[in-house]
Amino acid sequence: MKLTDLLGEVIEDLCEDDRWRLDIDPGLDAKHEFFLSWRHFVILPENSSPHYESTEADLADFLTFDGFDVLLPVPRSHHPNIALIRLIPGVNHQTLTLFLHDSFHESYFNDGWAARYGFLAIADRYQKFGCDFYLASYYHFSYLIGEDYETAKAVMQRKLNG
Repeated sequence: MKLTDLLGEVIEDLCEDDRWRLDIDPGLDAKHEFFLSWRHFVILPENSSPHYESTEADLADFLTFDGFDVLLPVPRSHHPNIALIRLIPGVNHQTLTLFLHDSFHESYFNDGWAARYGFLAIADRYQKFGCDFYLASYYHFSYLIGEDYETAKAVMQRKLNG
């Protein structure tokens, strides 16, 4: 599934702040969490900032994890660096809890120790306008521990050996 496959009605619905708010913590050294509208991740702004020009690569797109199409609030440029560590489906698959490893910022991810830096996402099922996918409502930096850390270390080692 691709963002470009979604009907205009779906994009408009996702941009409604009161319906689909996103609690986000971009992680690493951000030290703050905040709420954003999905608008920032699914459509380009009409007027670009003179300091920062948004492109299609800055938009989110779907990732598929264990057969589930999930829309996460991360730019497409991160996708090759995102690895699923663990996925927990909720009752009747209405919600997914995902533990992820995103090594996009390579300066942070150059040894096994850095594998403990991950993300926790909670995604709710979106079933409107003939669509069936998962939309993150929560995306936070998280330390990976135990088996999740061991899995992330193995992912990191494969990438470093690459």
